[in-house]
Amino acid sequence: MKKRLLALLLAGLMVMSLAACGSDAQEETTGEETGTDGQDFGGAELVVATWGWAEAGLKELAADFEETYNCTIVVDPTSGNGDRLNKLMSEKNAPTADVAMLTKSFAETGAQEGLFEPIDTSVVTSLDHLYDFALDANGYGPCYSLCRYGIMYNADALAELNLDPPTSYQDLFDDKYAGMVALPDMTSTAGPYMLVAMAEAMGGSQEDVTPAMELMQEKKDNINLWYTASSDVVNAFTTGEANITVFMDINMPGLMESGLNMVWVDAAEGSFAAPATINVVKGCQNPELAQLFVEYMISDEVQSRVAETMNEAPVNKNATMPEELKTYLAFGEDAMSALKQFDETYIASAKDGWIDTFQRTVNVQ
Repeated sequence: MKKRLLALLLAGLMVMSLAACGSDAQEETTGEETGTDGQDFGGAELVVATWGWAEAGLKELAADFEETYNCTIVVDPTSGNGDRLNKLMSEKNAPTADVAMLTKSFAETGAQEGLFEPIDTSVVTSLDHLYDFALDANGYGPCYSLCRYGIMYNADALAELNLDPPTSYQDLFDDKYAGMVALPDMTSTAGPYMLVAMAEAMGGSQEDVTPAMELMQEKKDNINLWYTASSDVVNAFTTGEANITVFMDINMPGLMESGLNMVWVDAAEGSFAAPATINVVKGCQNPELAQLFVEYMISDEVQSRVAETMNEAPVNKNATMPEELKTYLAFGEDAMSALKQFDETYIASAKDGWIDTFQRTVNVQ
């Protein structure tokens, strides 16, 4: 009798052991289905505020993230940086976005307004793989890509008029180019950068932009377009309203594909970067998932896909890039170090005053 009871007891223990093993196997399988680290966010929707033109590329780039964490990336495509920042400010107490993508100067303003959460370095572990300029000194969102601004022109249009190409930002105000030039408005990302670059070359500084502002005021009628959106420049070139501009390198291929003979010039004052940052919105619905998305976007693997997917230069030192894209996108230590850098904190504090002067005396409505 005792032997029979012992056998039954052993059989029961075996059944319990097998059940436990089955449960562990199920959990392991579930972990593989919902993420490499087993985190399942139950179909959560992560709202990412970014540029409208970046929506398709971002969705493609984020497909693995959606699968890994069982979530959906919902893109809130607000066209310009200023509009996106204003929306974040208006929703400060009840944000609809979890993640905000902004150029560095606009992100600096957002940080000063208390719109963002500091980066959680226990989650975002790839920060030390980034170039120094891509890091935020105050611990907010890093850069995940950059575009480069310089001079570009339609060589056929200048040859037809027997004009030598410009070599500096100051050249663009010369009377010989009157009616041919599109330049960034002071409310845009590039406007303040160009102002400071010119001022420094003309004997001024970021604290004294008077020389550059006076040149703009004197020659304002020579400028055909002060643009606030990339689409304005593309339209002006395709219609022939503009043939010279200070514009982003990422637009070169599209303009060339439209049949224009475009040439890039590194201005004497220096080409400059417009790094794009990725920030976690303070008080958002999915803060943990948002931090994971920041890590995903700056990781070595994803950074190596940024150029092909989004047509922007990666800022991770370990990233790779196809050779054909290096002809117009900045890549590598030498290219990155050659780009002119700015004091974003100072520009953020001075920009409102520059915009006021510019709108009253240059781009007078």
